[in-house]
Amino acid sequence: MLDRTPCFTDPEPPLTKMSNFCPPTVPFWANMRGDLLVFPLQECTPREIAEVVVARVCSLMHQQDILLERLKVAEGMRAFISHRMSGAEELRATAERVEVLRKMEEEKEALRIEVERLRKESEKAERLRKEKESVEGKLEESEQENAYLKKEIEELQSGLAAQKKELEGEYQTQVDEMYFVGYRCCMKKNDITHDIPSFLSDDEDDATDGSS
Repeated sequence: MLDRTPCFTDPEPPLTKMSNFCPPTVPFWANMRGDLLVFPLQECTPREIAEVVVARVCSLMHQQDILLERLKVAEGMRAFISHRMSGAEELRATAERVEVLRKMEEEKEALRIEVERLRKESEKAERLRKEKESVEGKLEESEQENAYLKKEIEELQSGLAAQKKELEGEYQTQVDEMYFVGYRCCMKKNDITHDIPSFLSDDEDDATDGSS
């Protein structure tokens, strides 16, 4: 669009005078007390005045055409800039979506790492729980075995105590018998017949029971 506009393609001569900016401008002097007096136009003939007016009107129309062309160009540039800005908005929205997706991927990766860590901790806790149960089972078996051994020891101690008591009774009986046998032998040897206790030995008891 800019290439097809003459005001942007045709080179313009450099401007050095004020009249170049405003070609229709003609210097005049005004009487502030009364009517407007344009001295240069008073010196012109009606034909020249008409030509000046027509020239100025044509110049204004030409400037209007140039302004309209520039307005069209400005509208085109505005549309172009708006389109570029809308494209920039789309690019920015796309960049924002990409950034959101990147953050989501990072959060997903962080969650995956956290889940993996929790899974390992769960496996470790399960392994420790099984080891604890195994140790507790072994401890319970050991306690049961200790209770069984303690019971056997108590039974052995009871048996040994009873056996010891029985042996002590038998030993005391044998001592008493040996004492009385020795006492009787001593009395017989010395022909002492009185004060001999009439205790019978086991053999004599058996003989007495048999004769009867």
